[in-house]
Amino acid sequence: MSGMGTAHGYINRMYPNKPYSQYGSTFRSGIGFGSNGYDMRTNGLRGQGNGYFGSVNDIMDSFNELNRGPKNQKGVTPVSAATEGQNISSNGTKDEEKEKEYIVPDREQYNREDFPVDFDDAKFFVIKSYSEDDVHKSKYNVWASTPNGNKKLDAAYQEANQKSAHCPTFLFFSVNTSGQFVGLAEMVGPVDFQKNVEFWQQDKWTGCFPLNWHIVKDVPNNSLKHITLENNENKPVTNSRDTQEIKLEQGHKLLKIFKEHSSKTCILDDFEFYEVRQKAIQETKAKHQLQKQVWEGKLPA
Repeated sequence: MSGMGTAHGYINRMYPNKPYSQYGSTFRSGIGFGSNGYDMRTNGLRGQGNGYFGSVNDIMDSFNELNRGPKNQKGVTPVSAATEGQNISSNGTKDEEKEKEYIVPDREQYNREDFPVDFDDAKFFVIKSYSEDDVHKSKYNVWASTPNGNKKLDAAYQEANQKSAHCPTFLFFSVNTSGQFVGLAEMVGPVDFQKNVEFWQQDKWTGCFPLNWHIVKDVPNNSLKHITLENNENKPVTNSRDTQEIKLEQGHKLLKIFKEHSSKTCILDDFEFYEVRQKAIQETKAKHQLQKQVWEGKLPA
């Protein structure tokens, strides 16, 4: 989709213009943005405040998976929601008051009027995420499905890539029980079954592949329920499971709806919320890992 344009260092993607493969092994330490990138091995130990607290299960109870951020929740602000359960440093200030270490994406690069909705050939799939946290983490231009899902998507991408004419592989993203879709991305590389990234909300995902975002907006299920899939017992597309394939005709219909739908909200409205939340989760995990090493005698008390 070379016609999507460039704006302020972002090229046709939800987040900074740096292919996931360039990060190499730094993926395993929880990278962030630019020179202020977050590294679990170092920055993850900052601001320990009151120190280690509880088991990892107890700690993570405060960071359960979310199917939606606070943008539609009355009385909840991004900062207060994201920092619930965080430690307070010795000077009494919370982490959200520190200098921001992230870049908010330029919205003008998405939902563009010149994005095409008709393709001679294309592949379409539904992606169902357990949490909107993980959709936010696709800022690293990367995604991972289940082992079977990765195999299915990789096979489709390889087949599409072998065709003489351009055949994109599009992914319609939704979060379980959210009642909506959150956008459209394109798979732009094969699955690397050997590369694992550790910033997902759960630690069970293996393999990953690169993607570009084209449409970023909340599209409610009731706008899509009339589209049924004959290859899924004629169920509405909104009843799909992860990596459910969509045929070309229905895929074109979805593209048109996604492009034309007028939405007042999108995941970028909660970008700060998820940035603060991700940082809190990473630091909490890092502190727990440090304490675990102390218990095991690998580090001095």
